[in-house]
Amino acid sequence: MRCSLGPGMTCEAWSCAVVEQVRPLDLGVEWEPNAPDAVLITRDLGPAVLALRAHFDDTDSRCVVLEWRGVRSARMDPPNDEAISGHRLYAKGLSQVLWAGRVYDSELIRGLEQQNRVHPHHNPASFANLNHDVVRLKECVVEVVAKQLTVRRLAGSRLDAAFLAAHT
Repeated sequence: MRCSLGPGMTCEAWSCAVVEQVRPLDLGVEWEPNAPDAVLITRDLGPAVLALRAHFDDTDSRCVVLEWRGVRSARMDPPNDEAISGHRLYAKGLSQVLWAGRVYDSELIRGLEQQNRVHPHHNPASFANLNHDVVRLKECVVEVVAKQLTVRRLAGSRLDAAFLAAHT
């Protein structure tokens, strides 16, 4: 979202506040919503991979694997589904997300860029093409900031599928 105040006016001049917003993200696949034991693997210079149990109605029983490339941040944190209304993004649209969502005008991305300003080769433009994705699970919420997200299906346990995806 861009802030538009009119000709000759800028957001900087008026301290315009842009509010982050979460919108549902259609990944073309669903996973078992009540199954715990999702596996998130991330490497400092590699992808972040989330492996989930396939939805019980899915004819493909292989694991659903969400794979992010160009990762700047990946975390798996509370709250669980019973306390989701306490998540900082809940009132900003997370309440409407059943599976996955994308955060627009992300405070997390802004914070990462600001934190990196002390780096001697800091380039704010390198943060412009990042996405902030959020995945609601039974026992936690996964948030990843990265350049690209793809969905794969892999056989095996969730741990095996995550490990394989993170190393290929």
